[in-house]
Amino acid sequence: MSKPEQKRPFGLVLASATVMLEGAFLGFLGSQLMLALIAGETQSFTTSVALLALVLATAAWLIFVSIKLFFGRRWARSAAVFWQLVQLAVASASFSGQFGSQAIGWLLIIPSVFVMVLLFTKKVIAATSQTAETDLDL
Repeated sequence: MSKPEQKRPFGLVLASATVMLEGAFLGFLGSQLMLALIAGETQSFTTSVALLALVLATAAWLIFVSIKLFFGRRWARSAAVFWQLVQLAVASASFSGQFGSQAIGWLLIIPSVFVMVLLFTKKVIAATSQTAETDLDL
């Protein structure tokens, strides 16, 4: 049986959409890696295949997390927080090193902080704490 439709907080919808965009962008990067692999523009075939698998799996996972977050799953909020922390770690490393880029760092920090703030608002926490874990949303 399905429960009556409850209004989702705007912060939850916005956080879910942002995580979805992050997953879609990783899917785009995966397609670029695949094109480079097919065109033979890689130095190591094995490493390129492993990186491609990792990027595509992460993209699929993020899209799945964003869908479940939209439906108010408690675990999806934790998964989204984890991903934002991973992005923040990558962003901090993007500011230094041989291939450091402040643009990449800021482009990772801004959505990560945005999503983290949304995920810790009272309404989003309440919305992701009420859902029964046995409901089938997909």
